Amino acid sequence: MNHSSIRQEQTKINGLLNNKRLKEALDGLQELVKETHKGDLIDTLYNIEITYKSMLRYTVEGFADPERQKIYNHLVTDILSVADEIFLSLYSRLGEGLFFEVLRKHQGSSDTALEENMEKCRQEMDRSLLMQDKEVGPSEVFNEGVREIFERLLTQSHLYKTQNTVITHIFTEGSLPWPQQSVLVSAATVHLLHHFNEEAFLLLFKLVAHPHQEVSQRALVGLLLNLYKYDQRLALYPEIGHQLNRLKEKSAHKDALRNMVIQIMRTSETEKLARKLTDEILPEVARIHPNLRDRLDLDNIIGDGFKEGKNPDWEDIFSDSPELMGKLEEFSRLQMEGADLFLSTFRMLKHFPFFNNTENWFMPFPWPNPIVDDVLKNESGPFRNPDLIKGMAQSGILCNSDKYSLILSIPQMPAAQKEMMGQMFMAELGAIREVEKSDELIDADKKALAISNQYIQDLYRFFKVHPRRSSFQDPFSTPLDFHNCHFIETLFPDEDFLRKLGAYLFEKDRFKEALEAFGKLSEKTQPSMQILQKQAFCQQQLNRYDLALDLYLQADLFDHGQVWNLKKIALCYRYLKNPEKALEYYMEAEKSAPDNLHTQVSIGHCLLELKNFEQALKYYFKVEYLDPGNQKVWRPIAWCALALGKFDQAQKYSQKILAEKPTQHDYFNMGHIMWCQGHRQLALEWYQKCVTFPGHSFNAFLESFNNDKEMLVNHEVEETDIPIMLDQLRYHLQ
Repeated sequence: MNHSSIRQEQTKINGLLNNKRLKEALDGLQELVKETHKGDLIDTLYNIEITYKSMLRYTVEGFADPERQKIYNHLVTDILSVADEIFLSLYSRLGEGLFFEVLRKHQGSSDTALEENMEKCRQEMDRSLLMQDKEVGPSEVFNEGVREIFERLLTQSHLYKTQNTVITHIFTEGSLPWPQQSVLVSAATVHLLHHFNEEAFLLLFKLVAHPHQEVSQRALVGLLLNLYKYDQRLALYPEIGHQLNRLKEKSAHKDALRNMVIQIMRTSETEKLARKLTDEILPEVARIHPNLRDRLDLDNIIGDGFKEGKNPDWEDIFSDSPELMGKLEEFSRLQMEGADLFLSTFRMLKHFPFFNNTENWFMPFPWPNPIVDDVLKNESGPFRNPDLIKGMAQSGILCNSDKYSLILSIPQMPAAQKEMMGQMFMAELGAIREVEKSDELIDADKKALAISNQYIQDLYRFFKVHPRRSSFQDPFSTPLDFHNCHFIETLFPDEDFLRKLGAYLFEKDRFKEALEAFGKLSEKTQPSMQILQKQAFCQQQLNRYDLALDLYLQADLFDHGQVWNLKKIALCYRYLKNPEKALEYYMEAEKSAPDNLHTQVSIGHCLLELKNFEQALKYYFKVEYLDPGNQKVWRPIAWCALALGKFDQAQKYSQKILAEKPTQHDYFNMGHIMWCQGHRQLALEWYQKCVTFPGHSFNAFLESFNNDKEMLVNHEVEETDIPIMLDQLRYHLQ
């Protein structure tokens, strides 16, 4: 076996266990356990299977046992536990990458090594206090001790049980300094992402109550990521369930977790291309006939300013949420929503030796900061100004990892660039701090929000940028659909979380996920008109027009006269190839807004699809009147005039189009106009221009031509002349 095949088997076995297919999981584990060469694991798995077979036999034979479900759950827990141990054993021997190198490095070492390293750190801290030299940062001995603790907590799962007291003491006040404690929270978090460990889970729950906000916020983030990862097996561990319920009762932590869900989803968008709103004025429905929509450029008749997307009447769901809508979010939007910008900027600045040590990727940026003092010890000018470093430490404009990248790059900059950059940074920090101070007066939780957001971005950079990231379990590579998790139901039993999460996903055009969140919200409460409309809009963007129509019609029952909703109903009918019903709703919308360009154009298109060219022409002329600078409306005007036999009018508008930026369709239509007026030679020339237009083809020409035969014949073009004209065109194209 190799690393890749172990991971595949682990995914397969976990899937079987999550789906309660225990027999198949046990069969697979029987083969895998042999690869470990560990007699104790082989015996444990054998005994579990014997117990399971007995339970199955008793059940089938009809023995009543009120404890059966409890026994079953216990068996599932045992199988999961032994499976974890089997895969850990295989990874310990065959795993590839940095994580497994560190795991093997400390494998077999004495459990007392953890306490020995703690003692080493304490001695170095005492020595530093005796020296009373604040300019001297942590010694290499101290850093080495922290590194050893970090690596052990990262990889040695048994320590969380055998050394529970020592580990708990590491995180007590007066033990290690808070920046190092913060780093070690990350060790527990990343450890859990690799290996389910109930004791590590309980440690994170405990650290949520830590007196230092940097530590407690990191514990909450770590909890959230791991609760998501292990959501399907959490119900098997009563103590974790108990801790979740305790967390639910603490409103401050609930608010923080609710915000973190959105922060994580914001950060994860770095790797995604959010679906952009499509131009939904004129849908891709059954064309009047093939290619006519493209030929007349119907979808672009009115400019972007007149296009209609989301309902402007919808309330902003975040308007009453200061934790999400204050000035802090305004200035930190770049890193919360546009972390991509900072990631791309600082991606190449992670090559410094500082980042060779894994723990430093999770190091907070405190003030005073001995690490920074050491880097900048030979600098002068702005970067020796303690206010600048203090401002950086207190600001949420960059995550901790990027702050270190920036500082480490300073000594390599030319002097002039340093001076300019330092001055600019001081000015920016001054403005930002004023905003932050005003927000802090309003809401003390802003600081917690900034801490968690910076930490989430630190994690994101570690999992996406670390040069040896491949062996680490990346939580950001998963869908992160929190609304589908069981633990979310426990933490947020009311509908407020789903309402806000759905609103966020909707605003980000993540329509599939928003629809799921709104669906769950609708199960908890009677949906409002706004929620129905948003669900409908999501369905529409997902091309499920029949479902969208049903929801828009339900919303219509709340307020039949709302113009936006009427037009959306009409739009769906057009998608569903029912222009008659679409026209009915557009005409009703017109009563409330008779001069609305979007409505006028849409009515024109419905009439065009119904081949009511006379009425369609009137509406297109009205659009031209209301928007005289609009040149795109000339195409449907020219086409309707041609269909009605108004050749002079059709030619007039076609010539206006040809004088601007004609397409192959404009040449094609002019050919029709010429032929209908008896100018065969000119028609041939225009057809030739159409076929030879860059990117066009004779087959595409034929498809459009065949659809127009009826119209040509109606205008006294001899049907027997059509194949002659086409053959003559073929000769001209040779």
